[in-house]
Amino acid sequence: MQTLTSALADRPYPGRGVLLARADDGALGVVYFLTGRSEGSRRRALAVRPGGDVAVEDTSAGPHDALRHYVAVARRGTWLVVGNGDQVVPLAESLSSGESVAQSWGAHTFEPDPPICTTRIWVALDASSAADGVVGAAKRSGRGDDSTDHLAWTAGHVAPGTGVLMTTYDGSTSEVRSTAAPVDVAAPAATLEALLDQVWGALDPALRVAALAVDAASPEAPPLLRA
Repeated sequence: MQTLTSALADRPYPGRGVLLARADDGALGVVYFLTGRSEGSRRRALAVRPGGDVAVEDTSAGPHDALRHYVAVARRGTWLVVGNGDQVVPLAESLSSGESVAQSWGAHTFEPDPPICTTRIWVALDASSAADGVVGAAKRSGRGDDSTDHLAWTAGHVAPGTGVLMTTYDGSTSEVRSTAAPVDVAAPAATLEALLDQVWGALDPALRVAALAVDAASPEAPPLLRA
């Protein structure tokens, strides 16, 4: 199994990423991170809103851009959803209302940013479920018809020191390439905070924007932030 650090090193420009992982102390959580090529993409920060949602916000008082400014973390009922766009809140709300993952996810598509057509990615965890989480993606089909392929990868058990990583891209800044699927990684870290530091340290300082980690079992705990 590839290490987390190696997997990120193989993706010089990962775009945005989600990591579902369990620290060595047993804590299950999600790390979310942002990188950016453009000045506008780098002028962003994570902000905790009243009620606990975490938003990606513009830091320059510029116009709202739905592809760059969105809620990245939402808890609704027993569900926690973390992702890279405006699918996060609708997913959390529909899952908490009792809809299945397939029902909730089927209405979403990739981002309308041609020619890249960035994949929408997310992690969802249900505190009332025995499964450790679901990693999802909605990507443009490679068959040339612009249809959306939906992926929902259920992780039955994430052992300490391991995780599932999904990024929007796996190429470079000059050759942006959409990631096809999540990958299992070895991610040894004593705590979720150590795991967050591991991710943050593996990202190119010239591209990294912000990152967070949330504890799946502790809805009252504030997210850990890096910027």
